[in-house]
Amino acid sequence: MRRIPILLTAITAIVSAGCRKSTDNPVPRPVAYPRIEVYNPVYDTIDTVGVLLPVNKGATWSMRPNDDGNTWIDVTYPRYRATLRYTLSDHDRATVAKAIDNRLTRMSLNSGGNTTEIIELQSLDGISSTIFVTPGATVTPVQILSTDSTSFLLSGMLEISGDSVTREEISPVVSAVKEDMLYTAKHISHR
Repeated sequence: MRRIPILLTAITAIVSAGCRKSTDNPVPRPVAYPRIEVYNPVYDTIDTVGVLLPVNKGATWSMRPNDDGNTWIDVTYPRYRATLRYTLSDHDRATVAKAIDNRLTRMSLNSGGNTTEIIELQSLDGISSTIFVTPGATVTPVQILSTDSTSFLLSGMLEISGDSVTREEISPVVSAVKEDMLYTAKHISHR
């Protein structure tokens, strides 16, 4: 009777020894993406045409008029190699609803059928914002639409530079910019 447990122990030891990998041939580990240090959640306000737009202090920004009367605002995150591209357009009650529908349709198409988190917020100044977060979309992973439904429409999308951008590589950037957009949506106001 005692031979069976001894025999099982011996067989287990022999099988275990045969399953060991040789240490003579090291196996390379997969390449990991470098960690990106995110910007601190400290904000400045851009005084645009009629709208006070909060942006992260770590970012740089530029503003220029477009040929069709809109204002383009680029908020660049150098550390992320990414730019938030905003378009601010003036409207009235008659044209703003159609512009909102058009922009929401465009945002949906930009998500490319990927799973999207949709966040709706309203600032203390009564400005409504809709944020689309699509981690699977490497071209436009974060988008925003803000409006007071009477006089302006602000739309923005995050554009990440890079030759081969993957979901894993941009994940920390998407999370950080999402937090910045949430702050913007909560604090955007009229001038």
